[in-house]
Amino acid sequence: MLRAIGLLLAILSAATARPASAQEWEVNLTPYVWLAFPKGDVTVIGNRGGGGGGGGIDFPRINAEFEDVKLSGVFTGSADVAYGRFGLFGDISYYEIKTDNDITVGSLPAIDGGLKVSGTKAMLMGYWRAYDSETSRIDLMAGAHYLRAKGTATVVTRIGSAAGSAKRDLWDPIIGVRGETRFGEHFGVKGLATYGGFSGDSDELYELQGYLTWRFNPTITAQAGYRYYSAEWEGNFLDYDASFSGPLVGLNFRF
Repeated sequence: MLRAIGLLLAILSAATARPASAQEWEVNLTPYVWLAFPKGDVTVIGNRGGGGGGGGIDFPRINAEFEDVKLSGVFTGSADVAYGRFGLFGDISYYEIKTDNDITVGSLPAIDGGLKVSGTKAMLMGYWRAYDSETSRIDLMAGAHYLRAKGTATVVTRIGSAAGSAKRDLWDPIIGVRGETRFGEHFGVKGLATYGGFSGDSDELYELQGYLTWRFNPTITAQAGYRYYSAEWEGNFLDYDASFSGPLVGLNFRF
């Protein structure tokens, strides 16, 4: 009887000291601001418009090179849910860029007009934690990347005008690796690299992220770094070959 009571007390003590659910589950929420500067070119297939003398534009391909553009805004946030060595990671961004420079219609430069590209970028990836210690982690990742791009343009040249609007939703498989390490109690580094476009809608897409981190406590960590994203694809009404890069700052909340 005494042995049975002692065994029961030992089991209860172990269960109370380390609840399995509390130790296995981990949730990370990271809102952050990405100051992304676009570069590249986008082509919208326009509609033929009238011009001086009743003529029209023979080549209504409206092309804009993004070298000097206006960035209307980028919202970015991510969420991460893990159980043991397995987890699910999601990230979403919204952007809108405008330009009235370096626009052409066929071989003709624009006299007036503008082009706007807006869209949503998201990725959802499952991962397996290949390495885990008190200070470092390495995750192997695979999942899907989504890009919704919409381009609208109105352009006037010396022989006529053209306007166009097109949008496209693209889904691509992606693979990636993510890692982080901490040096001491507060300072650390983390990074993420993904690649996709094989057997998907895009010809190629990849992303690189790198951050310095400062842990205030086990729950809140600040991060600041640089993010680069590039995508290339061609469609019937919208061609897209552009990259976004710039600094990023945010806060990570771990539960």
